[in-house]
Amino acid sequence: YENRLGGLLCDDMGLGKTHQVMALMLALKQSGKGGGPHLGVCPTTVISHWQEKIGRYAPSLSIAVHHGGQRDIGQALSEDVLITSYGVLRRDLDQLTGTLFCLAVFDEAQAVKNTGTQIHGAAKSIRATMKIGLTGTPIENRLEDLKTLMDLVMPGYLGADEVFRERFVKPISENPSHPRQGTLRRIIRPFTLRRMKKTVLTELPPKIEDLRSCTLSEDQVKLYRDAIDRRGSALITSLEDDSAPIPYIHIFALLTLLKQICDHPILVEKPLCFDEDRYVSGKWELFKEILAEAMDSGEKIVVYSQFRGMIEFMDHYLKKHAIDHVCLTGASRNRGKIVDRFNGDPKCRVFLGSLLAGGVGIDLVAASIVIHYDRWWNAAKEDQATDRVHRIGQSRGVQVFKLVTQWTLEEKVGAIIDKKRKLMTSIVREDDPNLLKWFTREELIDILKMPKHIY
Repeated sequence: YENRLGGLLCDDMGLGKTHQVMALMLALKQSGKGGGPHLGVCPTTVISHWQEKIGRYAPSLSIAVHHGGQRDIGQALSEDVLITSYGVLRRDLDQLTGTLFCLAVFDEAQAVKNTGTQIHGAAKSIRATMKIGLTGTPIENRLEDLKTLMDLVMPGYLGADEVFRERFVKPISENPSHPRQGTLRRIIRPFTLRRMKKTVLTELPPKIEDLRSCTLSEDQVKLYRDAIDRRGSALITSLEDDSAPIPYIHIFALLTLLKQICDHPILVEKPLCFDEDRYVSGKWELFKEILAEAMDSGEKIVVYSQFRGMIEFMDHYLKKHAIDHVCLTGASRNRGKIVDRFNGDPKCRVFLGSLLAGGVGIDLVAASIVIHYDRWWNAAKEDQATDRVHRIGQSRGVQVFKLVTQWTLEEKVGAIIDKKRKLMTSIVREDDPNLLKWFTREELIDILKMPKHIY
């Protein structure tokens, strides 16, 4: 702060990045070097988390939440800390850029990793003595993600985009052991801080991951085959032409459809059908077995899915069988009450959460079992969600089940994740496994082909 330099705080999820920022704010206020106002920008779903943490651990910091229809920038700027969302930051940018903040903190900073977006431009436009990015995943999909975040907190430090691509992206993507990897690590090291659970929290109980496999039912095989026959062959033809651009939008639309079929055929129907006897799903049968076993053990269970329809189907099933539970999706209100009920009510046994809404900014340490019903494109998202349970305050070992459908794109994408997740470890010190979503043409063609095992 004294040298007007920013940086990235990239600790593993659950190690207290919010607490470290609060400590810095308090130190600046008490020393007289920067009493405020401080700016905290985060996803809307995390605002209540910041409010609760500051109120509990740093009550001498006055806080204003600049969010909602009745927000008043004048009132908000009179407090020590102004907390707002990325959406409001974009809409109220003219009002916010009129102030020089002592400290600007961008929580879940991966939200602004896409250059050219309005949110990224808004974040760069904020004036502050020091900018800090908080993220457990400084590299989500591409090495360029790291540069984008560094450009936010240390503008110009890593040079022009094209120079960075030529100097680092190309050689490292072609050879993860290239010497440029060490060069980049040395360059960013003074401005990145990272701790891992395994080296810091020796008292934290272990996390055991269990990959459970299932197969497609006859219903799913028919839908899977029809989807590839109707849409996959044309995409493969396009991919085989090296001179043609890769039709990413159409490819990922098809891959999403295939993932839904792997989850349960009911997801491809509109409106959503809650008749469990209408289709058979191999994954759903496996899920029910694991859920029953977990219930019999007396433990609390956290279940994640990326599809809201799947959460709704699970909700219907749990209600039908009188299993007390809560649901948290992007449409949920009273987020804090939902989490408190799960953690505090012994009768509430299951937490159903969408991966995006329930995977950040909350503590779910009452649970000791996590079920990832479907695999995310990005392993970092899965790790973040798991760490809602496996974090400070957990007193038991955590068992994590990841459900994968054999011979389908789920298994193939999982293999790509395992192959490419090592790159981030080699760049950012003490990094957790992450996915660099660099699909080659050959990998995409392989994913889109009909598995020979289910012809």
